[in-house]
Amino acid sequence: MTTFKNPIIPGCYADPSICRVDNDYYLIASTFEYFPGVPIFHSKDLVNWRQIGHVLDRPSQLNLDGTPNSKGIYAATIRYHKGIFYMITTFVESASGERRNFFVTTENPEGPWSDPNWLEDCPGIDSSLFFDDDGKAYVTANRRPPSGQDYPKLWKFGCKS
Repeated sequence: MTTFKNPIIPGCYADPSICRVDNDYYLIASTFEYFPGVPIFHSKDLVNWRQIGHVLDRPSQLNLDGTPNSKGIYAATIRYHKGIFYMITTFVESASGERRNFFVTTENPEGPWSDPNWLEDCPGIDSSLFFDDDGKAYVTANRRPPSGQDYPKLWKFGCKS
């Protein structure tokens, strides 16, 4: 029996997202207020990982100056569709207090990645992409329920027996 060491990537790599392209795996992680942002790793076996760059590596892509502690880039997701890599994420509380979702793209995961495509009228956090067989792409995210509804008691009050 083979034993592997855990964690597979030592350090602080919160909210990992992985996608597979043929025999290659790519992993990204949250970086909050730190720049460069969203490290990207490559593996052939899901055990041995090598960092190949950062998705957000130019200040022109995203200015994180003044971003409060523990805010910034949350729960980035990586996807691959028809020759293009996509990274979608939420910029949680910029220096001006706004929260917005955006995505960037590239043909080569080592970069360069595009400038952000900001998603208007797309509330929520922890966004992800789904590419349907009919050619349409969908964004999924967590957000507050419509007015008049409430979170389940589990979330509102914590776990109670």
